[in-house]
Amino acid sequence: MWNMRPERVTPNEFERALLDRIGESEPRLRDALAKLHVLSREFTGAGCFTTFRCDAAAEEERWCVGLDDLVTVPGVPSVLGAVLCCRGSQPDFLEIFTYGEARWHGTFEGFGFNAG
Repeated sequence: MWNMRPERVTPNEFERALLDRIGESEPRLRDALAKLHVLSREFTGAGCFTTFRCDAAAEEERWCVGLDDLVTVPGVPSVLGAVLCCRGSQPDFLEIFTYGEARWHGTFEGFGFNAG
């Protein structure tokens, strides 16, 4: 597992596509999703945690919403999934993960969506 400061402080193309899909099913997040600031990305070998600046109060409700679709990435033998965890109406972190024993180290060129 390794943690890195983001080379970009905004979501990358892949993260943006996942967040836009999640926003389609959670309209209350749309405004917040448009203004995200990435603090860090932590790659685990089986996925990634992207942490966002979240100014919500600690006592605000914590909740998560999953991506309804499955994600394919060339070179990854299984599909990927994603879940966005929030505090109040603000995104806290995005978890991207593989299903099964597959490894994924953050490449996303050629990704696509399949209905889950």
